[in-house]
Amino acid sequence: MHILYIHQYFATPHGGTGTRSYEFARRWVSAGHRVTLLTSQAQLTAEELGPKPGADAETRPRVARIHVDGIEVIALRVPYHQTMSAPARVWAFVRFMVSCIGYVLRLPEVDVVFASSTPMTVGVPALAGWWLRRRPFVFEVRDLWPDGAIAFGGVRSKVLAAFLHWLERRIYAGARAVVALAPGPAEEIARRSPAGKKVEVVPNCADTDLFSPAVDGAEVRRAMGWSSRFVCLHAGALGRTNGLDLLIRTADRMREDPRLLIVLLGEGSERARLEAEARRRGLTNVQFVDRRPKREMPAIFAAADVCLVTVTPLPIMEHNSANKLFDALAAGKPVLINYGGWQRVALERGGAGVGCAQGDDDGFAQRLRELMEDPARLAEMGRAARRLAETEFNRDRLSTRVLKLLEEVAT
Repeated sequence: MHILYIHQYFATPHGGTGTRSYEFARRWVSAGHRVTLLTSQAQLTAEELGPKPGADAETRPRVARIHVDGIEVIALRVPYHQTMSAPARVWAFVRFMVSCIGYVLRLPEVDVVFASSTPMTVGVPALAGWWLRRRPFVFEVRDLWPDGAIAFGGVRSKVLAAFLHWLERRIYAGARAVVALAPGPAEEIARRSPAGKKVEVVPNCADTDLFSPAVDGAEVRRAMGWSSRFVCLHAGALGRTNGLDLLIRTADRMREDPRLLIVLLGEGSERARLEAEARRRGLTNVQFVDRRPKREMPAIFAAADVCLVTVTPLPIMEHNSANKLFDALAAGKPVLINYGGWQRVALERGGAGVGCAQGDDDGFAQRLRELMEDPARLAEMGRAARRLAETEFNRDRLSTRVLKLLEEVAT
């Protein structure tokens, strides 16, 4: 079977972001299938893109064709980064969408298309392939669009919002099946889809090969100056959706405890403002660390005591499916989150972490203090986290579920 996999932000472990599409695709190749990955160059390194591709995104070849662990990758030169303005991001979505339509229509011998959002616009090339060439497709919804953009004020026009909801429904109607990363979005997708539409929940997965409780974080603690501190790690994007002002406020209210250190590792549109706010408050218990390649992250997670997963307090964020949470589980680290929804339920049911309600600063700080004062509980949570990673969020099992769905659709 030839699978055309569309994901605008494909990354390998050499990059610094989630690798779900890489891990799924390479497993499908190992199972005997051909996978062509249609993506942008945004999350691929210069080394991966071939000899002398240019460090500057605008000087790279317009199209790079490479092979990554048996995956045939077509990487289009469509720049994207976390600090882009909203109009620039929209333009990147449109550029990638339009370019993809041509490839979907002319690539030969494709049996099934698997289009993974965000953004929702990746569904348009898949829909075009169905309408014009009758190529069946499965649409994967990582985040509900346009709901998120509307909730965060990115879409203010009622006319535009109505058009985006219309497009969303058209994509669901055209797809032979839809994959959702969380139960809440799956229920909403089913309501917005034709009766009987197959909607499968396949959550994010834990990378139990890369991350492990056996990794030694001592060298990282020494190099970072963390040796005597209780390190709470946020590792990921520093953007509006991440609700990181909570961590600044928590550091401020706990400034008298010399043990606490909150580490914010990553890049994003909010980093400069957060750093300025930490300086304004005179905080010495907050540290900002630049984004690191995925392969360096196991030792960094191993050096932390607790991993933090926070969101901006909006109802839609209850459906969050943060990559960093699954990395923490695989690393055997307790997790503290500031929202409810399915991830908190999974954490607390499995004994791998705790959470509080959105907007509950007091509850967040109290749970953090409780974890700091109970090393035995912390250790048990770490063991429970790894068990969850190996069972409920096992990548081999979940990638096989999606593959079986694609095989059903292709026949």
